[in-house]
Amino acid sequence: MSLNSRSPLATSPAAAAAPGLMQQIGMAGSAAVITVSFIHPIDVVKTRIQVSPEYAALGMGGTVKKVVDSEGAPRHVEGSQRRLAP
Repeated sequence: MSLNSRSPLATSPAAAAAPGLMQQIGMAGSAAVITVSFIHPIDVVKTRIQVSPEYAALGMGGTVKKVVDSEGAPRHVEGSQRRLAP
């Protein structure tokens, strides 16, 4: 590749056509599922810390450990289906 050759930029019209409507919907839906899957367990821990002085004293790591030990790991993702349902 020589220094004088130029490849089209991603923003230039020659680079590629814009994705179609169905592809955009698919990408948005996939992004939403991934986001909820990772954020919901963190949100559960955050809410427990906010509402309970016992959990607040434990901090983030201690709260995760206590919830997993006492209620099981699936408790962190319980309720995420409601966020995914329209």
